[in-house]
Amino acid sequence: MKRLKIKSANFEVALTDIPNIVDAVFDPDHDQPGWVIMAANPKGCQHIENLFPHTRIRWRHAGPELPADWREFKINVPTAASRFGARLPLDVIGAGDSIDDSTPEQLAMLLAFGVRRDGGRAAVVDYTRDVLPTVMVFSPPGN
Repeated sequence: MKRLKIKSANFEVALTDIPNIVDAVFDPDHDQPGWVIMAANPKGCQHIENLFPHTRIRWRHAGPELPADWREFKINVPTAASRFGARLPLDVIGAGDSIDDSTPEQLAMLLAFGVRRDGGRAAVVDYTRDVLPTVMVFSPPGN
């Protein structure tokens, strides 16, 4: 049987099931441009730490809405990238733009693409499309 590749698909899932589908979730902070809340399981934490190899991320408990082994951290992506260096997929930023010009959603997507390239599954919470947030899921090739 031939395996088909699907580039995108829409499906509905309860927000409480997202941690069962992905390793990391990125939630852009619209009140503080540049900042993104990262939440991840142990595997996701490792993928994120691989993106920032010269930084020690001080993970904290993610709260009661996520499983007990999930951790979170809020990061200013442009500052961390310029100050400490990062292995972010900057090639996905449009020509003529920079990480400093990126919207909160673009910064969250940049982190998600980085986790995906590192072999993890990631999700981005997007508040711009509907009244209710949309969650975009990114899996590495072959998953």
